[in-house]
Order: sequence, then C-alpha cells, then structure tokens
Amino acid sequence: SNRNFSPATGKSYEPLTPKHFSFNAPTGACPVCHGLGQKMVFDEGLIVPNAEKSLEQGAVLPWRRGGKRMIVYYKSMLKSVAAHGGVSLETPYKDLPDEFKRILMHGSGETEMEFSFWRAGKVSNIKRPFEGVIPNLERLYHDSESEFTRNRLKSFMSPQFCDACDGRRLKPDILAVT
Repeated sequence: SNRNFSPATGKSYEPLTPKHFSFNAPTGACPVCHGLGQKMVFDEGLIVPNAEKSLEQGAVLPWRRGGKRMIVYYKSMLKSVAAHGGVSLETPYKDLPDEFKRILMHGSGETEMEFSFWRAGKVSNIKRPFEGVIPNLERLYHDSESEFTRNRLKSFMSPQFCDACDGRRLKPDILAVT
C-alpha cells in the first residue's frame, strides 16, 4: 500500500498534501466548525439576562416572545416543570436550586413529567420527558425555515471554541500529525 497506516488504530490515511493543513480547504477544515474555530451555541446568560426575575415574570426571555398562543404554551410548560421540581414560579431565577436550573435548561433526560395543556376547550394531560429550554431553542433554530425566527434566536447565542478541534480549525486527524 502507498497509504499512511497507523498500527495503533488500524486506520489508513491518504498521502498528506499542503491542503490538508489548511483550514480554508475542505480536506483540512474541522468538520464541526468548518474551519472557523468557533461555533455559535445558546448561552444561558443571554437566555436568562436578568436572574432577579422569576419564571412568572419572564426570566426565560426567548419563551416570552412570539404569539399569544406560544407564550401560553411555554408558560404552561414552565408551570408543569416547576410543579415537578417543587419550586415556585415566583422565586427569582438566581435563587432556584442548581439541579432545577439544569433540568430547566437542558431537559429531564428520561424522567417523565406530566404536562397540562388547553386544547379545544378542555385540559389535556400528557406525560413525557421535558426537552429543556436550550434543546428546544436548538431544535427551533435548526428546523425553522423562517429567516426571521433564526435571526431572533441568534440573539440568544454566543461564539464558543469548537469542542472538536479546540479552536484550532483543523480536522483531528490532521492535528495529530507531528
């Protein structure tokens, strides 16, 4: 074989050329950040800009915007999550327990919660895991075809170093070359 081979991993690699060491070329750029070294992620500090506010007062800012039906939907979700966590909607965000904040922002995992929604003039109860604010915003950002919605959600994002390349902009295979 004329390919480079690693006996430790069993992988073989094509012969290296200068374009492999350029983050401007697709052959060298990190596949996660596309050679930028950073990516935009939802920032909890921008999602809850005023920790003095309670959930009732609209501490979770992205869930306070949108149509009336969406605001009512998100408020109902917050009530259900707060009831499951045993916290009051009137408690300032900064005083909420850390575990509750983690569940609120990142979801409940496999743990199911009971949610109550108004549908067609009656209350419907659903039992399911809570998605979390940040996964909800990520899903909306990626699934939305509306440029207006994406731009609105970008205001809750901040740049962070890419976790795949640690901000070094190249593919991990290329960074391993010594």
